[in-house]
Amino acid sequence: MPRVRRTAAVLAAVLAVAACTDGGNGGPSPRPGGDGGPALLGTVDLDAAVGGDARLLDLAADPGGDPVALLRDGGTRAWLVEVAGGEDGPTATPLLELPAVGDDAELSVLADGSFLVASTGPTSGYQLLTVRPDGQAKVTALGQRPDRAATALSADDRTLYAALALAAPGPAQLLAVDLAAGVVTMTAPVVPGGTVAALAARPDGGVVALVEAAEGRALVTAYDDDLRPVGEPVDVAPDASVGAPADVDVTADGTVVATAHVSDGRRLGRLVTVVDGAVATSVELDGVGDSALDVVLSPDGATAWVPQADLSYPAELVTIDLASGERTATVALCAGAAVLGDVAPVGADAGLVATGSCVDGDGPQATAFLVG
Repeated sequence: MPRVRRTAAVLAAVLAVAACTDGGNGGPSPRPGGDGGPALLGTVDLDAAVGGDARLLDLAADPGGDPVALLRDGGTRAWLVEVAGGEDGPTATPLLELPAVGDDAELSVLADGSFLVASTGPTSGYQLLTVRPDGQAKVTALGQRPDRAATALSADDRTLYAALALAAPGPAQLLAVDLAAGVVTMTAPVVPGGTVAALAARPDGGVVALVEAAEGRALVTAYDDDLRPVGEPVDVAPDASVGAPADVDVTADGTVVATAHVSDGRRLGRLVTVVDGAVATSVELDGVGDSALDVVLSPDGATAWVPQADLSYPAELVTIDLASGERTATVALCAGAAVLGDVAPVGADAGLVATGSCVDGDGPQATAFLVG
């Protein structure tokens, strides 16, 4: 799944500007629009689904159905909201109300329909909340209070990997958590040192981490199922002055796909593939300063989808051929500028949902965009 929720911080910062200016999991193959490419099928206001004035924290793919959004208010409540397609456009249906979650909250939907929320609470520290389909809930406290966290779920749903950035002088730590037993089974330091911006499970076990190194580089590092480093770290943008990591995922054949902002103003981005410890494909992305650069991969690992947005550029969902680096399609999400966050597949092959907010006269709203 989706990886650290950089999105929450990006959305919060840019939506504040918008209000003032007023101005890993596989994805599907979107259905062709009138020009042979995918098309925007509609939008839905996520705020309205929970009574308004809510903040979008995460969007998670559901292996058995439609993606689920995690929202919270400014106080004690949070909600899970299902986003689905329909004849009249997308719908947003509240599924469950949760107690307060932290700003770093990440959501996973397990294969059995359970919801797993990882977050840092003001008094509880870092913990996992699991809610089963029958409504039974379990809390697993991990005994840490990180400044930042990233998670990835193993393919068999048995292990949650977490990367915790701890307060100085503590080093960043990788954890493996047995979800059935509710215990940490392994720990290891993040190597090389730095803050993990995103995690993704490897098909042969272990994880890939996208690390923000102290010298301002974005590094891909692989770990085996014992959390030992595999190979050497790979700089995703060695020729750029800045490497601010965004997202990472892994195809079924082990190809790593990573995104990063590569300019001081965040306007420039880059998507790369890493094969056998080296960058194989590199795609430049212009006008992405207001995108979290979340990436979703097709089941065959041939295609990636990335949201592209900046206050001076159109807001689009871009389709990229990973072998050639060619942009094969773009879908306009807003008439003007926007801030864009997460992307997740809808069902088995029914399109994609992107999240964000158009910058218009109605003010910032947490919006889901259905593309198919």
